Amino acid sequence: MTTAAIDVKGVTVRYGDVLALDDVSVAVRAGAVTGLIGMNGSGKSTLFKAITGMVRPEAGSVLLNGAQPAQARRRGLVGYVPQSEDVDWAFPVSVRDVVMMGRYGHQGATRRVRPADRIAVDEALERVELTEYANRQIGQLSGGQKKRAFVARGIA
Repeated sequence: MTTAAIDVKGVTVRYGDVLALDDVSVAVRAGAVTGLIGMNGSGKSTLFKAITGMVRPEAGSVLLNGAQPAQARRRGLVGYVPQSEDVDWAFPVSVRDVVMMGRYGHQGATRRVRPADRIAVDEALERVELTEYANRQIGQLSGGQKKRAFVARGIA
């Protein structure tokens, strides 16, 4: 039996008195395309925050390829694309610059871009089919293209 890439067991999350997740368990194998659907307020975003380590469960465990969420982030095993972006779309930053922001955790304090960073950004742009828009200002993209740029950031 193979280890799940995402392994959530008995996770409970509260925000103060509000129970957001109650004893949630899920296992997703590597490479599986998986969707999560539910009504507004049903805990979908909270589950993703627990998986990525952005919120700490009061009970249960989360492993990503066998690692705790914080370890998985440090090792580049997980990326996160928020549901919505609070962005100044007029800010003079290119699509490539936005995707490069996904590499910040790999660049150290100086944020010096290395060849590996450029390769990762180019591959992410290619994967979401935005290579031809790489030098375009982010605000000039359509809504769907903007979302793909942020998915590329998560991939990078």
